[in-house]
Amino acid sequence: MFYDFIVYLHVIGAILSIGPFFVLFPLMKRMQYEQDMAVLKGHVDAFSLAIQVVKHAGHFLVGFGILAVLLGGYPWTTPWILVTIILLISSVIYLARAFKPTLRTFGTDAFNQQRFVRKLRKAVWIYVVLLFIMLWLMVTKPRFW
Repeated sequence: MFYDFIVYLHVIGAILSIGPFFVLFPLMKRMQYEQDMAVLKGHVDAFSLAIQVVKHAGHFLVGFGILAVLLGGYPWTTPWILVTIILLISSVIYLARAFKPTLRTFGTDAFNQQRFVRKLRKAVWIYVVLLFIMLWLMVTKPRFW
C-alpha cells in the first residue's frame, strides 16, 4: 500500500513535469506575433515561471522515483532504470542549457523575436520528447538486454 502511494506521488510528479509545457504552445504562438513589448514581457515571464514549475516538479519526480525503485525491489542495474537515468541526466543538462540562455536575450540587443520564439519552441519540443520517452520507459519497463 505504501509503495502504491509512492508510485502515485511519482506519477503526480510526472504530470507536473510535463503538463506546463502544453500551456506553453499557445503562449508561444502569441509571443510570435505580439508587438507590444510590455505584453511580450508578460508572456516571457509566464514562460519562465512554467520552466521553474517544471524544474521543481522534476525534483519531486526524481525523489519519489528513487523511493519507488528502492521500495519496489528493482535493482539499479535494471535496463529501463539505467536508460531512464541516462535520459534524466541528459534532460537536466538540456533544460539548463536550452531555455536560460535564450530567455536571457529578451530585452537585449541580441533579441530577435522570431528567432527567440523559434528557439523556445524547438527546445520545448525536444524536452517534451525526452519526457515522453522517460514516461514510456516507466510504464512499459522494456527489456533492452
